[in-house]
Amino acid sequence: MSKHRDFGSSYSPHMRGVALSILVMGLSMVGIIISYVSFGHIGPKFSADLLIKEQAALRKDYGLPPQPVIKNDTLLLVPPSLRNIENATQ
Repeated sequence: MSKHRDFGSSYSPHMRGVALSILVMGLSMVGIIISYVSFGHIGPKFSADLLIKEQAALRKDYGLPPQPVIKNDTLLLVPPSLRNIENATQ
């Protein structure tokens, strides 16, 4: 006679760990989706506005001349260290 396991009443401890891990990952994804829906995509515009405010305050505190503000959205996507580099393939 062969052994027959009843999978409906009990699972092995390893499978319980796997199920718990999958449940935790699923709840984490739900939390991420809910936070994204409630806050929305912030994007580079938020970071650029915050940087402009911080730089203006620091320039005022240290008596430095004001710097021109960049409003071009495509230029804001490029890191400041790469904005003045010419295309090397030309």
